[in-house]
Amino acid sequence: MSGGRREISLQLSITMLFVLLILPSLGLVIAFSYRENARNLHNLSNRFIDRARDEAIIMTTNFLEPVGATLRLVAGMAGAQPAFFRSEESRNVLYQALVSANQIDALYVSFEDGYHRVVTRIDADRRRSDPRIPPRANWHSSWVDPFDVVPRQRHRTFFETWPQPIGGYDAESDLDVRTLTQYRMAQANNGLGVADPTINPDTGYPIISLGYPIHIGGKFVGVASANITLTAMSRFLDTHKASRNSITVIARQMGDVIAHPIEAEGVRHDGGVIRVTNLTQLDEPQVVEAVQRRGQRLGRDRFIFESRGNEYIAAFSGFPSDFGKDWEVLVVTPTDDFVSGLKQTNRELLWMMVALALVEGVLIYVLARRMSRPIKVVSEAIQGIRRLSFPERLPTGSRIHEIAQLQRATALLDNALRSFAVFVPVGLVRRLIDSGKPLQPEVEQRFMTVLFSDVEGFTTLAEQLPPAELTEQTSCYFENVTAAVAEEQGTIDKFIGDSVMAFWGAPAALDDHAFHACRAALRARHRMARLGVEWAAAGRKPMRVRIGIHCGDVVVGNVGSSQRLSYTVMGDGVNIASRVEGLNKQFGTTICISDAVLAQVGDRVVSRPIELSSVRGRSGRFLVHELLGIAGSNDAELAAGADDARLCRLTAAAWSAMADGDSVEALRRYEAVQAEFPNDPVARHMLAHVAKAAHQPVAGG
Repeated sequence: MSGGRREISLQLSITMLFVLLILPSLGLVIAFSYRENARNLHNLSNRFIDRARDEAIIMTTNFLEPVGATLRLVAGMAGAQPAFFRSEESRNVLYQALVSANQIDALYVSFEDGYHRVVTRIDADRRRSDPRIPPRANWHSSWVDPFDVVPRQRHRTFFETWPQPIGGYDAESDLDVRTLTQYRMAQANNGLGVADPTINPDTGYPIISLGYPIHIGGKFVGVASANITLTAMSRFLDTHKASRNSITVIARQMGDVIAHPIEAEGVRHDGGVIRVTNLTQLDEPQVVEAVQRRGQRLGRDRFIFESRGNEYIAAFSGFPSDFGKDWEVLVVTPTDDFVSGLKQTNRELLWMMVALALVEGVLIYVLARRMSRPIKVVSEAIQGIRRLSFPERLPTGSRIHEIAQLQRATALLDNALRSFAVFVPVGLVRRLIDSGKPLQPEVEQRFMTVLFSDVEGFTTLAEQLPPAELTEQTSCYFENVTAAVAEEQGTIDKFIGDSVMAFWGAPAALDDHAFHACRAALRARHRMARLGVEWAAAGRKPMRVRIGIHCGDVVVGNVGSSQRLSYTVMGDGVNIASRVEGLNKQFGTTICISDAVLAQVGDRVVSRPIELSSVRGRSGRFLVHELLGIAGSNDAELAAGADDARLCRLTAAAWSAMADGDSVEALRRYEAVQAEFPNDPVARHMLAHVAKAAHQPVAGG
């Protein structure tokens, strides 16, 4: 037992230390590995989703563009030779245009006078829809009389192998292609018109109709149109998935399905009527849930959600604006497609970690026992040497390299002190061991930055707190300020009561030391504020730190007598730094810097001018600024608050008016600062100061 605390053996310490380090380390490695792998897999899933989306958009564009190009050619021919398309020879041109793309189901030209010529494919669905179609028919061509022909008829011809006809018939027709959507769009847009999917009454499957206007001498006379089936689009969506169980659907933003991986899912039967399916009517519950969640999330286009116990990623992506349609791609992917294997691997790693920890615990215990014995012997020998009670026999012969080196060093120390004690009295040797070799006074002048900090109301705190609690909190305060200074390459000069004095630029020269001092002050402020919150939550009194910074020419070096030296700084710059720190009490601020510091750091800091000040017994005045943060920093300890930049601008404008001697304008501007920032102590202080100068009452009393 020592000092009321129980001491434990080195062997137990090493064993516990290794166990405590290994278990958290292994857990940290697994957690980090899982997090990074999950993040990478999440990014990978996003890339796969984006690829599926982009491929769907490109596929759709490539699906429609060749058809549009074909229609432009046909429309051009019809405009150049309108009589040609009123002859049977034109059906060969339409047939060649039809077979130019597998997705084209029908291609036709229609004129304003009602004349209409079409070539279509014939499949089993069409043969079933019309018993007059020959069973062997694979192609169909027909034309419809103009409106002025009575009776107006449709003349149909069927082909097994083009262009050999195998049958046909005539039937009256009231077809008016001018009422079709793509016809009206082509006429209105004076360009390619793409209609949304409609149901083909012959096949019962959705089709997309495209139209391109026909002009003769600049006058609109008709439209070249094509119907395309969505089978190829459905097949593409089924084979190009983001993951094994993902679903990609193309739909209108209103919800109507354009293309689904299963073509039959794109339609539904409603009271005997075939309609285009809406996203909310699909049989995939995860797709329906994604659409509903999107509405609840106010239009968010990518999110994670749960449906029936499974987690999914949903991504909605609209087609480019130049596509001209309000279509979008929806990709719904289960996250287990990417992370299920990772979860299983983590469970296996956890069991491996437990087994490894047990084995290592036993090995570490044995090794710690072997290591602790020689170290204990060396420790006892060193204690004897420190008391100058030299042991008769020193430990040697360890097989562990570091312990063997320690044994040899102990032997050298024993020999050196034994020899020195022969020539010097033992009492003086003890003093030299405690204090080190003597140094000589030596100073130099340097341009440096000096920082002072203290605790607001420390005297009152010292009266209110028990000594043990005061010591503990003060030590925490010193620890935080010291750490902040050290992180910014500063040197602690001394502790004066509750004050800390630090400087930058010595012993080693340091570039940009004023900026380092500003960063250290901000870190100390942030850490003490955080510590104050913890103390307040624990029912303890917080400590509010106040800091002042100044840079200038000072004297630095070893100062003192031959019996005692101190490495410190002295001079006018130190006095100004102390004065700047003390002004925090007057202004109600936390960090004040002099104009000399601001001249060094420039606009890299967020600061505002406060007031001209001076040091008693020293001529001349300097402008004091409040330091609020580092401009543009993402470090939570250094970044300024959200409203600090505006506060600085308002205060700077008020100070500028005051510096120009316009007390009335300065008063008005400081009142504006206080109106927007009613708790700003600087505004309150300067209002009183300026109001006194202007002989006006302060707003708000």
